[in-house]
Amino acid sequence: MAVDRKTIVETIKWIGPFLPKAIEAIKQNPEIWQGIQDQANRLTRRKGTAVQDVLATIEVLRDQVAYLAESADDADESRRAVAWSRRLSHCEHAAQLLTAPGTTKDERKALAARVATLRTEIFTAFIAEQGEDAQGVGRVPELDAAPTRPDEA
Repeated sequence: MAVDRKTIVETIKWIGPFLPKAIEAIKQNPEIWQGIQDQANRLTRRKGTAVQDVLATIEVLRDQVAYLAESADDADESRRAVAWSRRLSHCEHAAQLLTAPGTTKDERKALAARVATLRTEIFTAFIAEQGEDAQGVGRVPELDAAPTRPDEA
């Protein structure tokens, strides 16, 4: 099997922005590695400019945004998740319009670039949130601990 150097270079360019954050999160919480790897594999499987690839990427990103919304520790994280969801809806709508005859390759490339930017932003936040959740950051300890009776202290 021949090595596709262009694919390797493109994958490295995609992973580059969040690689340091991912390595740090995985060092501190090795148990999150499998989840991050699964999500990365889902994202890299369909990263072309074809409308079907863009829609598949949007579907994966929606799952990640749903996780981020559920795991939000504060109002800022909730607002970001809502904004990402809105941007994904706009991209999905644009992708559906690009299935019509007469659309150009440049239009599909522009949409793929927008989705690639979202992919980097969302996946970086997903990795960070996985690390925070594994460490219990943002959780209220007394709610996470087993209930105790006052006379046990």
